Amino acid sequence: MNKRNFTVALFALFFIVTIQAQLLWKVSGNGLTKPSYLFGTHHLIEKEQIQDFDKILALAGQADAVVGEMDMSNMLSLQLKMLKGVMMKDTTIKDLMSESDYKMVEAEFKLSMNMNLKTLGHMKPMMLSSLYTIMIYTKMNKLKKQPEGVDILFQKRAHKDKKQVIGLETIEQQMDLLFNSIPLKRQADMLVKGVKEKDKGMEGLKKLNEAYLSGDLKKIETLNTEDDDMTPEEKKMMIENRNDNWIKKLTILIPAKSCFVAVGCLHLVGEKGLIEQLKKAGYTVEGVDQL
Repeated sequence: MNKRNFTVALFALFFIVTIQAQLLWKVSGNGLTKPSYLFGTHHLIEKEQIQDFDKILALAGQADAVVGEMDMSNMLSLQLKMLKGVMMKDTTIKDLMSESDYKMVEAEFKLSMNMNLKTLGHMKPMMLSSLYTIMIYTKMNKLKKQPEGVDILFQKRAHKDKKQVIGLETIEQQMDLLFNSIPLKRQADMLVKGVKEKDKGMEGLKKLNEAYLSGDLKKIETLNTEDDDMTPEEKKMMIENRNDNWIKKLTILIPAKSCFVAVGCLHLVGEKGLIEQLKKAGYTVEGVDQL
């Protein structure tokens, strides 16, 4: 698979005042000498659509370190590790589906993505789901190219300014979670469901975009709760458990240095979200309404 497709699969913000107040948060108090910032990202938004993006980027440049879900400094290394981690050794996608489901998914991949499922057949189903969802999203929204993840832009700025880039988890940890924590057969069932309910999935992404654009964290939380693509247990593993791990690291990092923390917006919401967990740890966390 080519470099563009790896980038698409790996990474599977409109800032007016009201949005800043919801998605950009200042962390202070509890003995901090310099504030840190917490920012909720959306990987499928083009940076050109982001109002005042340069100001947000400049704010990140003022911090001592940029913190992301993982350090994406060496994309080639990440892609090579990804290639190794997403391949099934003794199983193919055809082994995990009924004959009728396989034919249906194969036909959809050829029609919508111009990809041969047989060629991709040793890839884990979750990887194929990521490819499919983002490719379909890009096509339906008539995007000329896959948006460059905002997370990457913040990290590029940090490197340019010779600031530290810190990952809350490694590529190995993230890939183990995404591709190994859910049984392969269950992953295949999710892929089949995603193809069968393509229109529903795109409508869900549209609603998520709208909630994101309005800075409505409560709506984002509700949409996640209503989404039945994953079970509550799987969502807990993908979001809440990671938040619990990240908060342990953040409460060590931010007393030592000012950090600009950019993670997926779903990690901000709810009682187990990073905003509430930072508050419970004694910090003052308040929305930024002016830059």
